[in-house]
This record gives sequence, structure tokens and C-alpha cells, in this order.
Amino acid sequence: MLAGACVLRVSQLHWLRRRIHQEKKLRMQISPEITDPVSDGGSASTALPEPAVIDLPEAAPWTGNWSHLITAWLFGTIVLAGLVVFIMHFGTIEVFVAKLRGANPLWLAAALSCQLATYVSAAAVWFRVLKRAGSPVPFRSLLRLAFVELFANQAVPTGGLSGSVMVVRGLMRRGIASAVAVTALFIAALSYYAAYFAVGLLAFVLLWHSGDLDAAWRALFIAFAFVISALGMALWFLSRSGDDLIPAAIQRWRPFAQLARMLSQVRVDLLRDPPLIFEAATLQSGIFLLDAATLWCTGRAVGLNVDVGSIFMSFILASVVATLSPIPLGLGSFEGTCTGLLHLMGGGLEASLAATLILRGLTLWLPMLPGLAMIRREATKPLAIGNAAA
Repeated sequence: MLAGACVLRVSQLHWLRRRIHQEKKLRMQISPEITDPVSDGGSASTALPEPAVIDLPEAAPWTGNWSHLITAWLFGTIVLAGLVVFIMHFGTIEVFVAKLRGANPLWLAAALSCQLATYVSAAAVWFRVLKRAGSPVPFRSLLRLAFVELFANQAVPTGGLSGSVMVVRGLMRRGIASAVAVTALFIAALSYYAAYFAVGLLAFVLLWHSGDLDAAWRALFIAFAFVISALGMALWFLSRSGDDLIPAAIQRWRPFAQLARMLSQVRVDLLRDPPLIFEAATLQSGIFLLDAATLWCTGRAVGLNVDVGSIFMSFILASVVATLSPIPLGLGSFEGTCTGLLHLMGGGLEASLAATLILRGLTLWLPMLPGLAMIRREATKPLAIGNAAA
């Protein structure tokens, strides 16, 4: 899955570069006087073009591959069903069903509130970056994009970038300049990796403190730290160096030329703003903490008596396993790891499985239909070009 995610990252960066190039070309066609400083009588024209709209249905990073995505979901669902049957071989199905039926509605409402708060935190990341760039967007509009972002990250796991690219598409459709949108993408991705590394490190420290950090977990930590650090550092150097990092000789190859042109659009002043990066990373960390709080609430709803630290550790480590797993959507790998860790920390097997499945229902299955509809809407709506200056 990680190799595929890296390939998708490159294709998504190329997609953003094509959007910028198409905007420039369209503005030149609509208002050639902008590119020609001398018009009738030799005077410079200052007329601005009217906002134009262009329909670019191919702009979605994976439009046209819905059949593959649905196939992956079905495969993951089969794996998840097999896992549930396997776990119930060691538990009691009657107790498991009773836990689900007897779930406390107040705690379920609290879990749902935590999930709603994750959308607010995700929207706040983009809101702060855009405000700092001088291109504010109404927070309510960003909330819709945040829903798309978090659902896309769950449905199309690419280390957090699939949802970010969808948000960039939405920002450009709302008239945000390409340079600002691309810069916001880099900041969102960098802050996501920083937050993921921080909470992941904390989870492994808690596991070590509990005395359960064996050789397998140490190997997993090394793999996680290497992948997240490599991706984060690669984005950091690319974003801060612009197109200077890519030699002119290599830029003769089309993919590298596209990447160089896209990097030239990045607002380096925003990337060199430590308070902004720290604020974005803090908000990204809040999303992880709210997801862990959701698991704690679902656990309380089914009578799972596990402390908050163990809940946090179980959720983050399960997320790490799902990230590194080749199984689509992490289905089965996340549930199995989370259930096993909760049970290891003293929770009943049936209650641990019930709490984990309710969490996944709130984060993945419940938002699926509205998430697909909103992704489709953001992917096919016309792109506003009027003030999307590169």
C-alpha cells in the first residue's frame, strides 16, 4: 500500500501542476491583453478578465476508478468479516451481540460529538493557512471540504494526501489562487506527518512503558518512523527548495519538468512561518486525539473498562498497522490490532471488538454515502478561474 501511495502522490502533484498550467492558458485565451503589455495606442491595458468557469471533470485524482475502489472495499469487508468470525471463536457471540444492543446512547452521542469535532479541527487547519496567506474562505464552506478530506483519507488511504488534494480542488473551485492552494497542501501534509509522528512516538513510548514492546513492535516502530520521516522530509525539502532542487538536465523529462513548475508556485514565506506550521500540527494532533477519544466513548458505551492511556495507545498503534498494511482501507488489520491491544490491556474480548467496530462505523461506514456524494460533487463542479492567479 505504501508503494502505491507514493505513486499516487506523484500523480497528484502532476495533477496540481496541470491545473495551474490550464489556468494560465485559459486566462491568456480569455484576456490576451494581460499578457501583452502594449495594446491600442501603445498604452498598457489594465483591464481584468471577468471570472471564468471551466468544467474539468477529470480533475478528481481518482475519478473513473470507482470500480477499483468498490472492489477494494468489498475485499476489505470480506477480510473484516473473517476477522470477526475468527475473534468470536475465542469469545461468545451472544455476549458480543448483547454488548452492541446494550450500548449506552449517551456515550454513543458523545462519540459522535468527538467525530464532528474532528471535522472542525480539519477545517481549522485550512482556515488558518488561508487566512495567513491573505485568502480567507468562510469557515462553513471549509467544513464541507473537511468532511471530504477526512472521508477521502479513510476511503483512499494515501498517508493523508488523498483528502488534501480533494480540498485543494475545492479551494481552486472557490477562486483561491493556485499558488496559495498548493502551498496550503504542502503545509497540511507536513503538519499531518509531524502530528502523526508525534502521536505515534508517544504511543510506542507508552507501549514500552507497559513492558510489551517486543521485537515485532520494535520492527514496526522502525518501519513507521522511517516511512513517515522520509515522506515528511521529502516534502519539506521539495517545498522549501522550489524548482532549484531539480537539475535543468533532468527537467527535460516531462514528469520532472511538471514537478519543477508546480514547486515554483509554492509560497515559501508561508512555509518559513514556524508559528503557522506549529499551529497546523497542533490542530492535526487534535484530530488524532479526538479519534482516540471517540474510541474511549464507544468503549464506555459497551462497558469496556480500560484507562485513557491504553485507549490512546491502542488506537494509534492500530492506525500505524493499518497504514503499513497492504490490505485495502486497513479493514481487518486496524480492527484486529485495536481489539487485540484493548484485550491485552484488560478489556473483555467481546467489549473490545464491539467498541472497535462502533468506532469504525462512525469514522468510515456512517459517513460513506454523504462522503461519496460530496466527493463526487467536488470532483465534477466547474473550476473558477477568475482570481486563481498562479
